[in-house]
Amino acid sequence: MYPAAFQEGLQTALAADPSLASEIVQGDAGMNDPTTEAIAASGYLMQANTALESAGISDPTVLDARSYYNYGPTAGTQIAQASDGDLMSEYVSSTAMQANNIPSNETVGQWKSSVSSIVGNAANQSVLS
Repeated sequence: MYPAAFQEGLQTALAADPSLASEIVQGDAGMNDPTTEAIAASGYLMQANTALESAGISDPTVLDARSYYNYGPTAGTQIAQASDGDLMSEYVSSTAMQANNIPSNETVGQWKSSVSSIVGNAANQSVLS
């Protein structure tokens, strides 16, 4: 996670459950602590689900949340709303495309299929239930 997303996620998780504060490692070292990272990631995914719902996605899936997690609030929400035939490059910067080994001609549908093959049956399941 990028530092800003890590901090936002950590704050969200701690606001939702203050008792988690006793489990985290403070400061920069927290970004290298698996427990603290998991808490921050869960908070960031809470933010993702709220943002996706606010954008009109009434029942966000694991794939929707994954796009938000991987590519940030703007691109992640756009990918969740995109048609399968749209190119990922319409939403994701060339730097992010390279960092994630996404070819320039990959479609949103191909990206979803690729992630689904890794995640399995959970890919299209709701994150809210």
